[in-house]
Amino acid sequence: MSRLRFYVLSIGVLLLTSINIGAAPETVRLSNAVWTVDINPQLLAVEAYPADSAVSVPISSGQTGFGNIKDFSEKANTASWRLPERFLTVRFELIDDSLSVEFIQDKLANDVLGLTWPVIEDFESLHGYIFPFFEGSYVPKDDVKWQNFLSDRGAINTTAGLSMPFWGLDLGERTLTYILTNPFNNQILFNNTTTSGFGMQVSHTFTPNWEEKRYGLRISLGTASPVAPAKQYRHWLKQNAEFISFAEKIEKTPAAEKLLGAAHVYLWGGKLLSEYDVTDWKTFATRLSGDSSVAKQIWAQLNAEMREAIREVVQSDYPSKYSLRVVSRAISGQLEKHNFYEPSVWTAVPLTPEVKALISHDVSTLSSPELYRRNCLLLYAAFSDVLRHPDEWGDGLSVKLLEQFAENGLDKLWLGADSWQDGFRHPTAVAKAKELGYLVGPYDSYHSIHHPNEKDTWETAQFDLTLYETGAIVNADGTKSRGFKKKGYHLSPLAAKPYVENRVNGIVEQMPSDFNTWFIDCDAYGELYDDYSTSHPATQLDDMRARLDRISWIRDTHDMVVGSEGGAAYSAAVLHFAHGMTVPVIGWGDPDMKSKTSPYYVGGYWPPEGPAVHIKQVPLKPNYLYHYYDPRFRLPLYQIVFHDSVITTHHWGSGSLKFENAIATLALLELLYNVPPLYHLNMAEFSKHKAWIKRYYAFFSPLHRQVGGRAMTDFEWLSDDRQIQRTEFGDAVEIFANFGTEPFEYEGLVIPRRSAVARWRDTGKIELFSVE
Repeated sequence: MSRLRFYVLSIGVLLLTSINIGAAPETVRLSNAVWTVDINPQLLAVEAYPADSAVSVPISSGQTGFGNIKDFSEKANTASWRLPERFLTVRFELIDDSLSVEFIQDKLANDVLGLTWPVIEDFESLHGYIFPFFEGSYVPKDDVKWQNFLSDRGAINTTAGLSMPFWGLDLGERTLTYILTNPFNNQILFNNTTTSGFGMQVSHTFTPNWEEKRYGLRISLGTASPVAPAKQYRHWLKQNAEFISFAEKIEKTPAAEKLLGAAHVYLWGGKLLSEYDVTDWKTFATRLSGDSSVAKQIWAQLNAEMREAIREVVQSDYPSKYSLRVVSRAISGQLEKHNFYEPSVWTAVPLTPEVKALISHDVSTLSSPELYRRNCLLLYAAFSDVLRHPDEWGDGLSVKLLEQFAENGLDKLWLGADSWQDGFRHPTAVAKAKELGYLVGPYDSYHSIHHPNEKDTWETAQFDLTLYETGAIVNADGTKSRGFKKKGYHLSPLAAKPYVENRVNGIVEQMPSDFNTWFIDCDAYGELYDDYSTSHPATQLDDMRARLDRISWIRDTHDMVVGSEGGAAYSAAVLHFAHGMTVPVIGWGDPDMKSKTSPYYVGGYWPPEGPAVHIKQVPLKPNYLYHYYDPRFRLPLYQIVFHDSVITTHHWGSGSLKFENAIATLALLELLYNVPPLYHLNMAEFSKHKAWIKRYYAFFSPLHRQVGGRAMTDFEWLSDDRQIQRTEFGDAVEIFANFGTEPFEYEGLVIPRRSAVARWRDTGKIELFSVE
């Protein structure tokens, strides 16, 4: 044998000892000091064997139909192979306590192809599932109600259906966590069969609009804690430099600090003149039906119902609230019109210099706030003896209600207006809110677009005809994606960008006193789209980035504290706050909650002074109480990951006081998780709920100021029935909640029934809040 040939053969032997290339074995074994993982390449079945246990852990059941295996390679703790019939390369790598799994589609594959993996079936050591459904849920595997609830939901999108892209398995002595490294184009489907029991499977769709088509998971063993999966996801975010703390956000936007200790309040009754702004209704109504030129102008614009309401007010010593609202709405509507000022009508009315200056301008050149100011001052000049000054007008967003908040000790609030028009109508209230240290801003949305001539529309869906015709998201089949409630279309965030900037800049430029916070609906909910438009094509990743870019633009350009619906993990680095994480929207489409004859009817979007859908207190159906409120199935997964990054609370459809049979439990959950309450208020509602709000705020707000920006470092159940729970915020505070009906003692601390207790770890100070 020649020396050259000897060297070649020797090198080949060395290579084969480190890299095994050839036919795939029936089982591939990857092993380290933590665990051993066996993989069947043909079936993609995976079984794990923890080093400290004799009990194996099924990671995924096997499947058929993957076809032949080619190009198998094994090196150290990595194995890979190709599935040519599925146009896939499969790669498994064992890294310490984690198993990295990746599926890569061939670049030449242009068809829409799907992959289902993992498939998780019932097994003996599985106790339950840990899911980031909204804040977090614990699902016992044998709970029939949960099995039916999840099976009936159908396929769950992993960006909209999960608040964070992971889930966990409770294995008793440990947990197993699955993190989706690509959260897009995935669905979870639950099934319950007689052969495999209750289980789940995850499917990924490789869509042709991605340049690089990858689907992957990181699977890890963890401790026997129901929040271990959340801790692992937080660690993974930090490893990948994707976590931004709330302290860092305050450095960038100092006003965000105002969220610490703040209750969240949506204000209703934004019209110009409210029922509370007339000091003598009988005299006012009598003069409106009189023969002065101003009264005649106003009367001529009223319909029969409005005129009858005025007559009732004149004739009754105790007119109905309905009639007062009909009249105040009618007057408010006229005050927004350009032609309210007709010079000949106002000749006998003394006008102030401010009014004279405003009427000297061409009405077409006035901004909306200037127009409203002009008309309100005109009305006041004609009826000053029976009206408050316009600076005090309004219901929810009004100086008088804000002063009541302050007088009752509510010194930190986030205030949301139904529309930016409310700010135009009541700029003195906006200025007052900021003077009191509150955050105040409008609701805004770029989710849907309607035709400019659409009659049943809403202001956030109105842009122009060009954008309506060109800006819709396009489905893979070439049809346009229908918008919210099937009206109009879903609007591409890429196409919307210049319109977003024009709208926000225009609102800010018109505001006499600027808003300091902005709420953008839908963008953080998780509803992301593949857009097959030729003019603004996008993957779900592109769609996500465009949504986050516009939130960031509003935040940075106008120094706004920004929030959105939901608070899905992909948005956490950008948002300051989110609505819909603690409790999401519930029962959407449920006929019992839509039927006026049902005891569970949530109400409609009327009256505008306080829509019943938000303000009317109703019982919640037992099945929703079970799945959304029952503390036995609640987990603070989102708070473990993001408590020191994003301030979260409820969806506006599920406010703290909405469901009368859930108020007490929800209050304890809010305190345990250290998240703010969310209320819907106007003058009447604050008067109704003031005692509760004050008492609750006195406990919550000081505590949240101290730990609202800190990490939640632990959570645990202290009783077998899971009615006694504890959260921990580093070395600062631990909070206990007793959801049960008997007192409970823990390490010398007695936690009364239906109560929350905060204990400061350095001083031992204890504070108690009872919901009874």
